[in-house]
Formats: sequence, C-alpha cells, structure tokens
Amino acid sequence: MSEHAKDGTVVADHSRPKGEYKMMILLLIICVALFVDSLRSEGIFQGHSAGPGSIPQLVGGLTILMILGLAIQFFRQGYKEGSLKDLAHHLFDREVVILMVTLTIYGFIVEAIHFVPATFLFLVTTMYLLDPKKFWLKVLVSAGTLAALYLIFSTLFRVVLP
Repeated sequence: MSEHAKDGTVVADHSRPKGEYKMMILLLIICVALFVDSLRSEGIFQGHSAGPGSIPQLVGGLTILMILGLAIQFFRQGYKEGSLKDLAHHLFDREVVILMVTLTIYGFIVEAIHFVPATFLFLVTTMYLLDPKKFWLKVLVSAGTLAALYLIFSTLFRVVLP
C-alpha cells in the first residue's frame, strides 16, 4: 500500500512491516550490552578522547539514542505493533536470509583468504543475490568501496586489515 503526499507523489512504496518494536527492543538490548562492554576500555566516558574505547562508546551511545528516537517517532505516527509471527516473517524474508548467510560465510573466510579478496567477494555476491541485474556495475561499486576502505584504513590510519 502506497502513501501519497499532498502533491500526489508517492511517499512510501509499502506499509511498515509489523514487529518493528520487537526488533527495536532486541537491537536496544544488543547495543546496550555492547555499550556497557565498551565502557571497560578507556574512552570518552573515562575522559580519554583518543582511547581505544572512544569510538565504540561514541557509536554505541549514538546507536542507543537513534533506536530510542526511532521508537518515539513510531509512537507519534501511531504505528501498530504486530505479533511474533509478523516479526518472524519480517526477519526471515529472502533478503534477510541472504544477508545473514553471506555475512556468516564472510566471517569464516575473511581470515583464510584475507580482508581484500573476502570483502570483494562478499560485496559482489551479496549485491548480485539481492538484485541480479547490472553485474559489472556491482563489480565496479564493490571494487571502488574496497579501494576506499583500503586507502582510509591501511594508508591513512595505518591499520592492519585482517
């Protein structure tokens, strides 16, 4: 079902899937746990802006705030929550399963074949499985993304990639 703005343009191609609050609660629990874990390292909350925990603390805190903000936005818009069956249907649709399987395989092969080839294969494969059109564009986008990541982390930040 599409929503239309006052001028007749399409605002959304489909209604929001049911089960979003349950998913937000799950993500909030995970993010809070990761944020609490990041507090064990020196970082922003310990007064060290350049400590090893600074980025995880910042990202974790902002993620928690974004989830809470999204929940408030849904509440204000009158979002109606669905059942656990609706959530399961939303979480295990084709795209989510493809992403989870390719991400799991990526996790297993990244150490064996190293970051650059594993990430390239992950990006190309995932994009192709989600939309099999324009294969060579996906190859170019993957190569460009990987080149940017490599330049930023290996060259600029001098981080050893896995």
